[in-house]
Amino acid sequence: MILLVSARTSSLACRLAFALSGLAGEVKDLSLRGGEHLTPEMLALNPKGQVPALVLDSGETITETPAILLAIGEMAPDSGLIPAEGVARWQVMEWLAWYAYQFPRAFQPAFRPAIFGPPPAENQIREGGLKRVGEALEFLESRLGARDWLVGDALTAADLSAAMMTTFAGFVGVAPPDALMAHRKRVFALPALAETLKAEGFAA
Repeated sequence: MILLVSARTSSLACRLAFALSGLAGEVKDLSLRGGEHLTPEMLALNPKGQVPALVLDSGETITETPAILLAIGEMAPDSGLIPAEGVARWQVMEWLAWYAYQFPRAFQPAFRPAIFGPPPAENQIREGGLKRVGEALEFLESRLGARDWLVGDALTAADLSAAMMTTFAGFVGVAPPDALMAHRKRVFALPALAETLKAEGFAA
């Protein structure tokens, strides 16, 4: 099994999940700037030309962060990343669906406003993205409250997505609320993630 990622991109949540899962396999870090995700070899694995992508031992490829997190969690049920059944499972999937909508909606305009409009509108587009980043963080904080984790009393894939969102907020100059910073520190402090975080260049 191979997990295709690129450091300091939105593939982070999947890379963290893979590290926590204990699954056997390889993590392959591609340079997007160098176009490694668009080589014939990589396009044969994932015709979308994107990361993350999970290449199974069967040769099939799973793409898109929520699907990959679901696959990893189900292949490693003892990890608790995806609860086995009931309301907790549905709530984790709810968070992953929310993240899949909110992350590109907010962060892409904040990072790359030029792809959404002509140069005169770039500042306005970026400001709109930053506003949505702040709103997403406020919503996360309101749902987390005083609890350690978003769903139940243990870390799940929902927390990995939230920690990544908190991290990327800093990249665009939005200061996350204290509760979310504390939540990210809890996630990043897990010993099983130390090597992955070092490879990604992130600090707790």
